[in-house]
Amino acid sequence: ITAAGVTQVTGGFEAAQPGAGSRALALGYAAGITSQSDSAVAVGNSAGNNTQGTSAVAVGKASGETSQGANATAVGREAGKTSQGDNAVAVGYIAGQTNQGDYGVAVGRAAGLDNQGDNSVAIGRSAAQITQGAASTAVGYAAGQTSQGASAVAVGSSAGQTNQGNASVSMGWNAGSDNQQGYSVAIGVESGLTTQGTQSVAMGYQAGKTTQGVNAVGVGTLA
Repeated sequence: ITAAGVTQVTGGFEAAQPGAGSRALALGYAAGITSQSDSAVAVGNSAGNNTQGTSAVAVGKASGETSQGANATAVGREAGKTSQGDNAVAVGYIAGQTNQGDYGVAVGRAAGLDNQGDNSVAIGRSAAQITQGAASTAVGYAAGQTSQGASAVAVGSSAGQTNQGNASVSMGWNAGSDNQQGYSVAIGVESGLTTQGTQSVAMGYQAGKTTQGVNAVGVGTLA
């Protein structure tokens, strides 16, 4: 505690070297070791290791390890590990691990793992795992897993799993699972399952299941 009342708490080999921010906390081997900002918290080996932002929190081995943004939160091993954006939240093993956007939320193992867009949400194991567009939502196991477009919504296990287009909606198990085109809607188990056309609508069990055309509408079981 300095004469000015500034407090720094460190514990662990090479934790938070001199020059760390005021009111910062670093506990664990190499935690908060380089450029830890004011009011930041790093707990765990290599947590917040290099350039942890103001009021950021990193709890878990290698969480928020490099370039964690201001007010960001990373909880879990390697959560928010590299380039976590400002005000982002990553909870779970390797959640939001690389390039999580500002205000992004990733909860669950490998949720929002790589390149989660700004203002996006991924909840569930492997939800929006690789490249989630800005302002998108993926909820459920493997929902929006790979290349989810901007402003898209995928809710349900494997909904919008691969290449979901911009502003598309898929709700239900395997709904819009593969190559759902932009501005389409698939609601129901396996609705719009494969290659649903642009601006199409499929509602009901297996409605528009395979290669539904552009601007098409299918409502009802097997429609």
